[in-house]
Amino acid sequence: MKINQHTNLIKDLMHFPVVSVGVEDSIREVESVFKLYNMSILPVLAKEEPVGLITRNIVEKAIHHKLEEDSVEELMIRRFLVTKSDEFLSSVIPIVIKEGQKLIPVVNQANKIVGVVSRDDILRVIKVIESGKRNRILGQVDDQKDIESLLKKRLGQELLSLLERISQVAEKFGVSVYMVGGFVRDLLLNVSNKDIDIVVEGNGIEFASVLVDELGGKVKSHQKFGTSVVILPDENRIDVATARLEHYDHPAALPTIKQSSVKDDLFRRDFTINSIAVKLNGDGAFSLMDLFNGERDLNNGEINVLHNLSFIEDPCRLFRSVRFEQRFGFKISKQTEVLMKVAIKKKLVDFLSGTRLLNEIILILKEKHPLRCILRMQELTLLQLVSPQMVLSPTDIVALEKIEALVAWTETISLPDEPEIWYVYFLAIFYSLQEDSFSQTIDRLQVPARLKKSLKQDRIACKEGLAHLKNDMDWKPEKIYNLFSNFSMEAIIYFLAIATTDRVTQYANIYFTQYYRRAKLSLTGDDLLEMGMEPGPVFQSVFKTLREAHIKGEIETREEEVALVRKQFL
Repeated sequence: MKINQHTNLIKDLMHFPVVSVGVEDSIREVESVFKLYNMSILPVLAKEEPVGLITRNIVEKAIHHKLEEDSVEELMIRRFLVTKSDEFLSSVIPIVIKEGQKLIPVVNQANKIVGVVSRDDILRVIKVIESGKRNRILGQVDDQKDIESLLKKRLGQELLSLLERISQVAEKFGVSVYMVGGFVRDLLLNVSNKDIDIVVEGNGIEFASVLVDELGGKVKSHQKFGTSVVILPDENRIDVATARLEHYDHPAALPTIKQSSVKDDLFRRDFTINSIAVKLNGDGAFSLMDLFNGERDLNNGEINVLHNLSFIEDPCRLFRSVRFEQRFGFKISKQTEVLMKVAIKKKLVDFLSGTRLLNEIILILKEKHPLRCILRMQELTLLQLVSPQMVLSPTDIVALEKIEALVAWTETISLPDEPEIWYVYFLAIFYSLQEDSFSQTIDRLQVPARLKKSLKQDRIACKEGLAHLKNDMDWKPEKIYNLFSNFSMEAIIYFLAIATTDRVTQYANIYFTQYYRRAKLSLTGDDLLEMGMEPGPVFQSVFKTLREAHIKGEIETREEEVALVRKQFL
């Protein structure tokens, strides 16, 4: 095995800041730290100096023997070795292989802890080297050239220049900065994405302010999560986050965060394909950091979570897994699907707030192929977690399958407003619910008042429209106008999908191409007041009469409108 002595330094591998316990902490307190951060071994410190190691196994056995009030000092591992950040990887391999030490504290000259390196970190690098692959984790020169070439080819010179400027600002500010998440994923997939996500090992909010000072633009920060959004003068957007470690107090809770290293930040993410980073400055700038085989899963077209409690901690990931699977034509891995089914069986989605759940549903319906996502959610019984009665019948699915063609049809005619396609699908999955289930579901999702009102009105309009179709086989012009004018643009699309006769499409064509524009009035409410009319419900009758007269071709001009009002209402 050949180890590259020039790039494989401990500082490139270590995690910092360090999650640790103190010598005076009780076994019970240590257990809570293990639970919070999902770790198996921790350093024990005395005045910032490592004095021992404690494992989850030791703690569990101590609690079994009712020693939970004992101090960790009494049970910790005292025989261990440390290393320094400027040591080479080769120096710690014997500690892992021969000594079997699972965690190596990294100390400075004063023996104060500055980081830790785990056995898994080291074995991962050894595996890459032994397999003959380029060391993407530590950013060797060939890899660096490949990524820079890829950036230039797929992003263009303008975005590449922006990244280089961010790199320069990071050097000036004295922090390490990484491109992360969806931006890197889409770069490797050759998918257009100009929203840059960066993580800062340091204070992300301060760095965002420095970026604005150097590049111009404006910044909006969220102190609670250590994140900022930078909008540059050319409207390019940069999301800036502080590298952080997360823990969840209970399933579906919002995470509690702690400033940490980029390695911990990548591990907290939802899926391996979103856990890839590109270092932007310092040694190995513009090299790929892939700690969790994200690039492999991109190549294999697989969706994998990073750890087995991923869906337990955040059930929103159930919906995101479907979204990414269908967006890229990937497949949720067998292991990940098993973990999904466990979370679904436990009904952990019930613990999500309505707002978070609604947001995930809307994001899915805004995908390029929402029907695929809906059918996959039905297959996984995710829709039933939104509402137990939300089970799509064959008739519902036939209507859903028509929507895409109808959307294409709307692009061939001139519509007064551009429809929100996601809302058509939103209406579709709610349409067949019984009234009580519908009301319970929109309340559960905390649907905003305006959206709730539209959804209620459009469901009623579609049902009434079907009844009119059944009872009246030949609609007069005014009936066509009065029916379709009660629909939103989106409801018209869905109404055409659920109707079983072609004449509805003909009516819709006539409505948009003739009646909609013909029914526009010259007279306003102020005009009626000037003509001596008293304000009230009569105004609606006046406007309805005028529109119907226009549609029938009985009047065309403002003067004819005035004459009709005087004749029938004055």
